[in-house]
Formats: sequence, structure tokens, C-alpha cells
Amino acid sequence: MDLTRKKRTRLYEEVAEKIRSLIQDGTLATGDQLLPERQLAETLGVSRSAVREALTSLVSQGLLEITPGSGAYVKEVNIKDLIDPFATIVLKEIDGIFDLLEARLVIETGAARIAAKRADGADLYNMHELVCDMENDVKEGRNTDESDSKFHFSVVRAAHNPVLQNLMTVLMGLMKDYYGPSRQKLVEQQVNRQLWSQQHGRVYEAIKIGDAEAAVAAVSEHLNTSILMLKKLQGIEE
Repeated sequence: MDLTRKKRTRLYEEVAEKIRSLIQDGTLATGDQLLPERQLAETLGVSRSAVREALTSLVSQGLLEITPGSGAYVKEVNIKDLIDPFATIVLKEIDGIFDLLEARLVIETGAARIAAKRADGADLYNMHELVCDMENDVKEGRNTDESDSKFHFSVVRAAHNPVLQNLMTVLMGLMKDYYGPSRQKLVEQQVNRQLWSQQHGRVYEAIKIGDAEAAVAAVSEHLNTSILMLKKLQGIEE
């Protein structure tokens, strides 16, 4: 067996997955330019050949485009570009928004349990920054959609499981279609934004101290709060 080749293949796939995750959670947006190949290699601590293979892979997946003499840019991506077969199946099976919220509850509580054990310093730093971003958005009366979504992705990413990340990408993309208008009505209420922000803080604190059960409880409380708010908005009796 060619161990050298196997190791190099795994490395470029890891690099591609890191960049893919940044696109999935919105850190890298459509039109954003990636660092030059050399700087990207230095930042990630890998060889330029690994970066080159990763970029080629992402171009073939339709996530990046490379302009000669300029660099690599994030293409406009929709949910099917990221994980087409599964997204297509899910779209056929959805019965309503509460199916999606229930699925998120299962995935995010599970991810939080794992994240409490696996989150590293970079994960915790990113999570804390996003907690602060949402707190500032609330204080300044800004829309919290971006900081909220990024925080949820940061929790799943901290589990270091690419399958969970891909599932989360599908669900969050579908949520925008099914939940967008209702969510905006909920977000308009300052008291809701404040409560969500506080709940994010509790999720972060639980993961920070490595308390898996507390992390699960905090995520469950947060998402169940959203479910109850939405049911109240739609006049659904418990």
C-alpha cells in the first residue's frame, strides 16, 4: 500500500472540508476571495500541493471558481450544490416546519453532547465571539439572523463530524424557505432576541466546561423555546 499517497489524499480532503465548512456556515460568502495558495497553506499548516488539490476538488463540486491571475472565489451556492442527493430526498418528505425543527432538535442536541467532549480552543473562541456578536446585535437593535445561524453552525462544527455538518447545512437551508417569514415576525420582538441570546450563552458555557448533559439541556431548552414561540404565533394549542 502506498502510505504516502494515502496520507496526502486524506490531507487534501481535510483542507477541502475546512473550506467547505466555512462556506456552509456563511463565514465565506458568495464572491469572497480565498487567501493566495501560499498563504492558505501557511495558515492551515499544510503543503501547497494539498491546498491545490483541495481547491481543485471544490471547483469540481461547484463551490469555488478560479480566475487566472486573480485567485479562488466562492461561487453562488444553493443547498443542492452542497449535498444534492440528500437535500432532494428531504424536500420530498417534508410535511411542515415542525418536522424540520424536530430534526434540528435531534441533530443539535447530539452535536452539543459531542462538542462538549471534542471542542478545541479555536471552536470555543469562535463560539464565544458569536455569542458576543448576537449580544451586540440585540443591544443595537440589529437583525440577529446571521449571528444566530453562525452560532448554531459553530456548535455542530465543534463536534468535528462532517456528516453532522452536512446534515445541518441541509436543514438550515430548508429552514430559510419554510421558516423565514415566521421567523422574521418572532425576531421583530426584542424580548425574543434577548432570550435567544441568553440561551446561546448557556449553550456556550456548558460546552466550554465540558458538561455534555448541560450542553444537551441548554440546546434543548433553546430549540424548544423556538418551537413554542412558533406554535403560539400560529395559534397552535399545546
